[in-house]
This record gives sequence, structure tokens and C-alpha cells, in this order.
Amino acid sequence: MTLNQMIYFQKIAQLGNMGRAARVLNISQPSLSVAISNLEKELNLSLFLRDGRKLMLSAEGRQFLAHVEGILADVQEAQLHMQSLSANRDVMIRIGCISPLMLEALPRTVRAFLSKPGNRHMKVDFRTDNTSALITRLRDGYCDLLLCSMSKEEDLVQTELSAEPYVLLSPPGREVPQTWDDLFSQDVIGFQEQTRAFSEIQEMLGEYDIASVYTHNAPDEASIAALVSYGFGYGIVPKVPLLKNYDLQISPLPAPNGSLTRRIYLTRLVNRPPVGAAKRFVKYLLTHGLEE
Repeated sequence: MTLNQMIYFQKIAQLGNMGRAARVLNISQPSLSVAISNLEKELNLSLFLRDGRKLMLSAEGRQFLAHVEGILADVQEAQLHMQSLSANRDVMIRIGCISPLMLEALPRTVRAFLSKPGNRHMKVDFRTDNTSALITRLRDGYCDLLLCSMSKEEDLVQTELSAEPYVLLSPPGREVPQTWDDLFSQDVIGFQEQTRAFSEIQEMLGEYDIASVYTHNAPDEASIAALVSYGFGYGIVPKVPLLKNYDLQISPLPAPNGSLTRRIYLTRLVNRPPVGAAKRFVKYLLTHGLEE
């Protein structure tokens, strides 16, 4: 069964005449007759009752018409939706990013991009989540590109845009721990387990057989910095610009630490490169990087 056969069947059902349907469909009457005959053979049903030159739907034909009209309505809706996406691709950029980038770096970068000649009419749809969830959104077509942590998935192209060392955050006025044992004998605020930052820290600590215990957990750098500034405990986060907004102490991680660094990657699909406005933004990122 083909889409054309369903369209032909619907038109004959509407007009009740093979010749008129053929003229409207702009095909020969013999070709139309063969297409419907083949459809009836495939279904093993007679879809029409013939009364002279007039064609009337059989009981089975009426039931089949209900299915066909639902299918063709879905096809039309899909076509209109995809045409809308095509029309928007020259003005809309759909960016997925890890949440810390939305606090400063990405808005500044996008603002600089939109200020360039020829870009002022463009619009941006921002989506935030952890790296794993963002990659799913990229594959499902909800994002044109991602700014996220590293992934080893083979269907991705990743280009490093920035790197930030991890640092130790200490509450104001508290002693700064000099060793990992000293640190984890205190209250420590960790990232939530589904984040890439949590995995990066745990991988590094595991290399040195350092046991970690977290008293509290938070989703991102801003949350951890806020909790540290209010004395909930110590924190380990990438050294991002927003830390300057909080009352806390920033110091290097205790040794050994393997120069732990959080890297941000421009991430695209191998088989579906960005087009239109998104392609222009990718070119800008590759040239200018993330605005600090």
C-alpha cells in the first residue's frame, strides 16, 4: 500500500467517478484503475460498489476511508510542520547547553553574535540540561548544536571551546583545607550524580584512592557557590566567572589533583550538520570561542 494509492482512493470516494477523479489527479484513467485494483487485491477486499458509472463505497470501503483520512491528515500535519522548520532555519538557532553556561558565558557570546551585521533578525531558543540529556535532544532534532561536556559517542563531532580548572571553595572566614583528608573530614557539597562534573571529580579522586563523602548535593556551580557562601560546607567546582559574585574563598585543589579541568565542547551530529542561522553561529563560535 502506497501513499499515492490512499490519495487516489480518497479522491474517488469523494467524486464517485473514476474518470473525474483521474482528471483531478492528473493521471490517466487506466493508471488510476490499475492502482485501485492492485490496492483491492492487496487488501483482499472490494472497496467500491459499481452502479453504472457511479462508484459507491462498500461497507469495508467506508471503514478504510476513515483510516485513510486519518493517515493523510497526519501526513499533511507533518508536512506543514517540516515546512515551518525549513522556513525558520535561516532565523532560528536552537542551542542546548549545560546550565552554568547560561549564567554568563553563553548569553554574552550570543549577544555579541547577534550584534554583527546580518544577524540582528535572528532568534535563539535556549535549552539547558545535563550533557547526557542534551545529547538525546540533539539526536531527536530539538537542538541544532550543543555546548556541553565531553562525550565519547561515535555519532558526535566535538570541538573544545574552553577549559576551566576545578578549584576549592571555602566559606568566608573558615580555614582552607590543605589535604583531601582534611577536606572530607568537613561538610562538603557535591554535584548531583547525573552531572558530568560529578563524574569528572569522582574519576580524579578514584585515581588517587581518595574517599569522598558529600553532606549535600546541588545541580550546578551557582548553587554550590551559594551554599558555600552561607556556610553549608566546602565545594569543588570549575573556576567560572560567576564565582566572583559570592562571598567565599577560592583556592587550588589539594594535591594530588591531576590538574583537574572542566572542558566545554561545541557538539554536533556527524550526519546532520547545522544549517542556516545555526551554521553561521557555529562558524562564529569556531572563530571567536565563548566570550569570557
